[in-house]
Amino acid sequence: MTLREAFTSEYMESLKKMTLQLNTETTAGGGRRKSRAKGQSVEFSDFRNYVSGDSIKHIDWKSYGRLDKLFVKLFMEERQANVNIIIDTSGSMGFGGKKLQAELLSACLCYMFTLNMDRVNIYALNTTPLTDIASPSRIGQAVDYLEKLEFNGTASLVEQIKPLALRRGSCIVISDFFTDDNKTELFKLLAYKKQKVFAVTLLDRTDLDPEQGEDATLEDCETSKQMAVTPDKAALKKYKQALDAHLADIANGVKKAQGQFCLAPADMQILKIIRELVL
Repeated sequence: MTLREAFTSEYMESLKKMTLQLNTETTAGGGRRKSRAKGQSVEFSDFRNYVSGDSIKHIDWKSYGRLDKLFVKLFMEERQANVNIIIDTSGSMGFGGKKLQAELLSACLCYMFTLNMDRVNIYALNTTPLTDIASPSRIGQAVDYLEKLEFNGTASLVEQIKPLALRRGSCIVISDFFTDDNKTELFKLLAYKKQKVFAVTLLDRTDLDPEQGEDATLEDCETSKQMAVTPDKAALKKYKQALDAHLADIANGVKKAQGQFCLAPADMQILKIIRELVL
């Protein structure tokens, strides 16, 4: 199945109904997130006493008629959030259902955030980014971009994120994190770049629960290195311990960066992932 086939109108209708509640930093713009700063939007916030220099168009003349005192209306300023989606396109992310799940999750998040009038930037490693997506009308362009991604080779998330000029905001990293990166260093780097970190650990069911079987030769899909294995109970137990340590390493790194961790099996419903991520 292709991304365009998976990203259906039913998905889009469901996404329209979901309410975003990301606790994110915002920048000046036209989005729907409410800021404590007082601006010029139409939503009333509070009153304060009139002082010399205030515009007379903001004076509340009804209050003046009742109290014979000048008050100025304050309005809640609405701001636009920056959302940076980083997709790991290394070879291991092309295994099983992870590629399509990463593309579909990215498309859904992009559509939902732009419905909220936020600005979305998609960074696929080893690929020119797609930036400044600020309208749902550009979702077709985002889908085209995501469908053309190639998942191959190796990647250091730290080294590829270092040069990115990320706008202050939220950063959603979609990866299996099967890299040699120090996870604490990775998420610390994103926090240093003024990002609210969301780590989506995307794993295939085979990654999570490999089956027992006969002797086999496994090949690393990124380095092509081979290894003879006997997937018996003892080997699977060691694998499970290593996987648990891997997930704990990611979760601890995210926690130190005051971010949020989400484990997302590749067969998990996209809307459920999004609810866990942003609600």
